[in-house]
Amino acid sequence: MATQSTCGLVGCTRAASYRFVSSAQDNGIRCRWHALVYWPVCGRALKVAVIVGTILMVINQGDVLLNGHLTVLVACKIVLTYTVPFSVSTYSAFAANRLHST
Repeated sequence: MATQSTCGLVGCTRAASYRFVSSAQDNGIRCRWHALVYWPVCGRALKVAVIVGTILMVINQGDVLLNGHLTVLVACKIVLTYTVPFSVSTYSAFAANRLHST
């Protein structure tokens, strides 16, 4: 079976780095840039970030928010609380779908 060496999107000539399971209309082969904006991966990562981030935010910052002591530092911590699960989900999808050179 021959492997495609470039991104599967029309007009993109970058080297292929990932292959995602995709519909019959799309071969799922993506360069690094298009993998970052591939909606099935981003959408799943957003769902994970909202669910896991909310649970962690309530555990870690819930008392501060309920007491009304929101500061810039606490707001930054909340943003990071959502960023970490998004990043982990995205990274795991990329690691699982990476094309290996033969």
